[in-house]
Amino acid sequence: MPWTQAYQAHFAKPLVNQMIAIIQRDQAAALAVINAARAVDGNQPLSPIAEFHKGPGSRTSWPWLFLEIGPTNFNRDDDKATRHHEVRISLALDTGQYDLEMAQEDAQDYARLLDMMITSAGPWPSLGDWTTSLPIQHETVPSGETAPNASGAVNDVFVESHAPAKVNVPEVDAPIMRVTLTVVFELEET
Repeated sequence: MPWTQAYQAHFAKPLVNQMIAIIQRDQAAALAVINAARAVDGNQPLSPIAEFHKGPGSRTSWPWLFLEIGPTNFNRDDDKATRHHEVRISLALDTGQYDLEMAQEDAQDYARLLDMMITSAGPWPSLGDWTTSLPIQHETVPSGETAPNASGAVNDVFVESHAPAKVNVPEVDAPIMRVTLTVVFELEET
């Protein structure tokens, strides 16, 4: 018997591009909110995120954002035509190498910035931003447009954690500050 495709699911791959596109689209507005609060405290404004990476590499500027797909967990009770799954994507943002007192402040504000953009995107219950083609600037998407999961495939988006840490990276002499957000997506694809 010849092979017959059981489902059209795309799983996590499109979600990384959607996340980059949403951050590129929304960060100016969200950064204005964060920087206004920083100004009240007398702190310097945060710089926009310009470095978006899907793999590890040398830091060329700060902040430096690395998006990584984590585990995809499936519901064993699904039939062959439907895939219910939960996907975790980590966003690791290296905020810079400098005074660790300010690095802690900056890391927390960058975590808030990313959280605001992810949580506000395609507000629940529609979650349309996660399943609508968006403009994107990234070398892995030469068309300049995302190819998202099918409409209605994303059932929930939840920022599960913020994890700040001081880390050492090979090309940098002193420790840098990194904040990692874990985002959980619940999907149902046919």
